[in-house]
Amino acid sequence: MKILITGVNGLLGSKLFELLNFSEHDIISTARSQEGLATTALDITNEKQIHQVLETHKPDVLFNTAAIADVDLCEVEKELCWNTNVKAVGYLVDKCKKFNVHLIHISTDYIFDGTSGPYIESDDPNPISYYGKSKFEGEKVIVENNLDHTIIRTILVYGVHAKSNIVSYVKQSLENGNTVNLVDDQHRMPTFVDDLANACISAANKKALGVFHVSGSEMLNYYEIGLSIADYFSLDASLINKIKTSQLNQKAIRPELTGFILDKAKKELDYKPTSFENSLEVFKKV
Repeated sequence: MKILITGVNGLLGSKLFELLNFSEHDIISTARSQEGLATTALDITNEKQIHQVLETHKPDVLFNTAAIADVDLCEVEKELCWNTNVKAVGYLVDKCKKFNVHLIHISTDYIFDGTSGPYIESDDPNPISYYGKSKFEGEKVIVENNLDHTIIRTILVYGVHAKSNIVSYVKQSLENGNTVNLVDDQHRMPTFVDDLANACISAANKKALGVFHVSGSEMLNYYEIGLSIADYFSLDASLINKIKTSQLNQKAIRPELTGFILDKAKKELDYKPTSFENSLEVFKKV
């Protein structure tokens, strides 16, 4: 199988590349510019470039991991957010239809308002941020077109990567003796990137179509996440300050409690989430 990855230098894209690079599959790794793991330049907001790359490589599957995922940035740079999270998805849909490519697209818990989590795949979205709105509109562009597609929604992805994420940020801050402010009124089911990547690969191998919820299995608020990290690495938990979301003065509204019911992914993708504690083992090496 020939697989194209967009956003290959990101957290999920790089993990997909790592897991697939030594498999029987032929990998086309792309990013906005030909650097890092990317062997091919592909700006997903450039419709002509998408056409050229798909026509040249003719992939069987396209993993779209590229997005503007900075929630507060999306509130300010709305055109940038829309162009990447909605318009570009439309370009990908059009070209995947033309070249008969199975599109596997990554979405988010932020399409929900956080008032009735954890959610199943059929629950009605109600985004409360511009980022959430853009990701939901991107989903609709896919669903409303007649092509083979898989939408994988996920939550607060973390793992070993050059770019900071919740675990690396807390661990490094505490190791450096810095205080960390973490809210106790936002609840998530944090997702280990290795688990998410394996679910994506399973969807490709099984050609599992439709929407899937893929996350960790434990509901934690951010403060609890921080305490778990401090405990696991024997770091000073007194450096973690418990605060409320209102104290952060963030530009975007966050859902209070999301979380997913994972039954469908477990049944159809053989999804087996790693416990939060066990997943922290990989951070011992960095």
